[in-house]
Amino acid sequence: MPLLTVLDFAGKIPAEYRREILATNMIYHAVANAGDASMFYLFTIWSNYIEPGLQIGCGACLERILHNFKEMQPHLVTLEQQNKLLQSL
Repeated sequence: MPLLTVLDFAGKIPAEYRREILATNMIYHAVANAGDASMFYLFTIWSNYIEPGLQIGCGACLERILHNFKEMQPHLVTLEQQNKLLQSL
């Protein structure tokens, strides 16, 4: 089984959620804490589309997820740009 890249992870997130994450600058505002609304949203997206079954009580997991979203952000922007281009055709 091939290793997934950050771009692969970004592609698993549905367009409407990518759009919302980018429009609200959610990754920038998130703090790796289960009580943070932005982090809770990012965690929910991660656990629904990338790593099902993950529990929010894992502090190290939240740090990892936030780090991954920070690495993924340029790819989310690229995918959103491509989506807009396709819609304009």
